[in-house]
Amino acid sequence: MTLRSSTLNILLLSTDSEIQTHYKDLFGEQAVTIGRDGLSFPKDSAKRAYDAVIVESKAQSAPDLGKLLGGIDPARTLLVVGSRTVLKRTATSLHAAKAPKADLSLSNGNGPGQSACLESILEHKVGDFVKGMRNGSGRNLHPMLIAAVERPLILLTLRETKGNQIQAAELLGLNRNTLRKKILDLDIPVKRARAS
Repeated sequence: MTLRSSTLNILLLSTDSEIQTHYKDLFGEQAVTIGRDGLSFPKDSAKRAYDAVIVESKAQSAPDLGKLLGGIDPARTLLVVGSRTVLKRTATSLHAAKAPKADLSLSNGNGPGQSACLESILEHKVGDFVKGMRNGSGRNLHPMLIAAVERPLILLTLRETKGNQIQAAELLGLNRNTLRKKILDLDIPVKRARAS
């Protein structure tokens, strides 16, 4: 299943008000449709495409669930049937999955939600770049991508060294003349901060 947007459309079939509130709090009122008596589809559900259908299985027989969920295409819609505990875990997992990828941050990975590393961020961003270029019949991706990464890397390094090209070259692991050539080729403005 692929998520169509950063907002999920969820059909929740549960009579438990605590579960209903939990889903609405996490995803918002507009994203969650709740079956009125718990295990019946709302009237407009046939018209609306859902990313996930979440069903509380509390004392329901398998034939009832089968009949109820017969119209759902599992190739396009996530279907979860389970207890209150399963439904709560599912809400948490879906909420984490819908979080925008741009929210990934670099860190040492010590805290919850902060385990993204540079490689995973680059993999995501480069993946989007490659897909976009492939769809546009792009060529020569390697030099384009290297230039796109190299320019901000050199800019940030020069900013960190306050414009000192010798320190920046050392930090980057480049010869000073190579760095100067890259600065010219990539049209990077250079200002050296004066020592106070």
